[in-house]
Amino acid sequence: MEITAYCDKLENQLTGWKAKIYDVIHVVDKLPANEMETAFPSIRDLHGIVAEIDSELEQLRSACPADWSPNRKVIDDRMSELHATLKTLSEKVGGPLIPDSLLWVSE
Repeated sequence: MEITAYCDKLENQLTGWKAKIYDVIHVVDKLPANEMETAFPSIRDLHGIVAEIDSELEQLRSACPADWSPNRKVIDDRMSELHATLKTLSEKVGGPLIPDSLLWVSE
């Protein structure tokens, strides 16, 4: 795959995940106060993941590096963390927040 096509695909995937994370945050914001309080640590983690996604997106937009391996490792690690955070959050609020069909696929 051509580097620019790869970077475009990765940018689209990260932007999609950022939108999904904000959707989850929006759902949690509507929870009763007691449930929101238990979800707060997970929401804080999600905001941190969004900040890292923003950083990676900025790098993709400014310069698509020929070797994306180090960045890819960071992204894959953060996506694993995202899945763990979403699982924990889903358990706290009593239902899945992101369908399995939207799982991160590392290439």
